[in-house]
Amino acid sequence: MCDDIVCVALRIRPLIKTKIEKGCQMCLNVVPGEPQIHVCNTDKTFTYNYVFPPDVEQEDFYNIAVKRLINNIFQGYNVTVLAYGQNTSGKTHSMGTNYVGMEEKV
Repeated sequence: MCDDIVCVALRIRPLIKTKIEKGCQMCLNVVPGEPQIHVCNTDKTFTYNYVFPPDVEQEDFYNIAVKRLINNIFQGYNVTVLAYGQNTSGKTHSMGTNYVGMEEKV
């Protein structure tokens, strides 16, 4: 079972095309080698269990932050995976939306 009762993973969504066209820029940087983010132009940093940059692949995100939790289900533990954030913050992007049917546990 997972050693932590609650784990928090932060996934930074890539900027969408309309935001890039408006000249928006990333306001967070991932601290190299640490599960931290740095808020640009400030001295603020925040630490999580996992931090994923905008270029992380869906499969990598799943394998690192979610897969072991799914394995716990099959050991009889209750598991909740929750995507939380403001509108357009990337919840749907992180949770994925292209499930098409039953597949075996990998």
